[in-house]
Amino acid sequence: MLTVMSIFGTRPEAIKMAPVIKELERHPESFRSVVCVTAQHREMLDQEIMEMSDGNKVGRGILNMLGMNRAVIYGMLTRIWGVIAGPVTMLLIAARFTKEQQGFYYTFGSLLGLQVFFELGLLFVVAQFASHEFVYLKWGESGRIEGDTEPLKRFVELLYKTTKWFGVASLLMVVGLVPAGLYFFNYGNEGVVHDFSWRIPWILAVIGTASNLLITPFFAVIMGSGDVVSVNHREMLGGVVGSLVSWFVIGMYGGLYAVSAVSFGISLIGWSYLIRTKPELLKLAISGIFHPESLPKSSRGISWWGEIWPMQWRMAISSGAAYFIMQLFNPVLFHYHGAAVAGQMGMTLSAANALLGICMTLLLAKNPEFGKLVAVRDWVSLDKLFFRVLIQAASLAVTGAVIGTCIIWFLQSNFSIGQRFIPTPYAALLFASMCVLVVINGFAVYLRAHKQEPLMVAILISSIIQGLVTWLLGMQYGVLGVVIGFFSVMVLFILPAVYFVWRRSRKYWHTA
Repeated sequence: MLTVMSIFGTRPEAIKMAPVIKELERHPESFRSVVCVTAQHREMLDQEIMEMSDGNKVGRGILNMLGMNRAVIYGMLTRIWGVIAGPVTMLLIAARFTKEQQGFYYTFGSLLGLQVFFELGLLFVVAQFASHEFVYLKWGESGRIEGDTEPLKRFVELLYKTTKWFGVASLLMVVGLVPAGLYFFNYGNEGVVHDFSWRIPWILAVIGTASNLLITPFFAVIMGSGDVVSVNHREMLGGVVGSLVSWFVIGMYGGLYAVSAVSFGISLIGWSYLIRTKPELLKLAISGIFHPESLPKSSRGISWWGEIWPMQWRMAISSGAAYFIMQLFNPVLFHYHGAAVAGQMGMTLSAANALLGICMTLLLAKNPEFGKLVAVRDWVSLDKLFFRVLIQAASLAVTGAVIGTCIIWFLQSNFSIGQRFIPTPYAALLFASMCVLVVINGFAVYLRAHKQEPLMVAILISSIIQGLVTWLLGMQYGVLGVVIGFFSVMVLFILPAVYFVWRRSRKYWHTA
């Protein structure tokens, strides 16, 4: 019997070797087939390996070796940690912060969300472009990029152009957001003396967030290369370290410095990872910024306006528009009704977002399966799986909403910490809105599994309507106006609009 070892490490190699390996395995009496995977494209080999192994234990063993399980585990642990850390943070805030301090804390977070307008959707675009070029590339020692000459040149050009973009964006964020925040928090409070510091914590919070924005392009290209394990691992460690440092600061009566502690903790993990494992990638980006003439030029270089911008502006509109759907709650209440009211909304919204995150984990976990069914055009199985998962996620949302409302009612009836939340009826309406949002996001996940984004116009119009409703009703009626406006827009406009787009797109795509 002849032993034949098949060696591959990239997706193109796996595609070419698949028929050879299958044929060898059809003749076990003559050949002993051994597969050796060098794993340059770790995550991108999933489908090819499962196809060549017909899903048997050999294929699953190879996938385990490649770290697919670790990637999923790290991603799940990140979300689980968020669910655990949220209540702990809320308890510490209630124990150590005044009501006004709590309002500043959560409004800090809402204003820092303006980061999306400096990023302008580029994170997703960079990952997509990097994945295309990395089909012919691989990681070398210390983060060195190796492979075919032309894709390598384009990858290098993409790296240093996006690094420059995010560098400028980070600087503009500090220059623009620091004075804007100082003006916002000081407006109407001239002469008011708070018993806590907020100006320096705000400046540090913006700088910390800008530091994380600066690191974004590196992890975007790492994600695009298929190394999801490293990205998810870094995200998990950053979340844990950020939370622990924040808790320490809050526990030591550090007040609003806890906001910047989270940002700097996450940033420290990210930069440490790059310096330790990808120093050559950092050197490449720095050379491209300061000495672009030293780098090889591609004959078909990256055209920002011709290639990147057509996709980027759509993502920028979608991500920017999403800001106005929920992130305006705290700033509007802070401006018109004071820090204490904004703090109540912030803490309740934090609990509601934790519920939304859990439900979205259930939906997003099935996204790869949705994509595979779309690829083979198995519409019946796709719809069957989608509706089953959507019902599960919606049921989980309703159950969580009922439990969350009951907990807030119990706390408000028996403990002073309960007064840190909005009134129970208002909280119930906010949780109900999250249940509707879970269904809306479910339809969005289904549509995007087709590698299409037909919801851009609906999201843009929805954000404008929601922003205006939040501003007008929040100004006039406070928390009640905000939650009624949110629920009404969700039920009367966004859900019907998204369902209409989903139904029309599904009919067109599945009959084409």
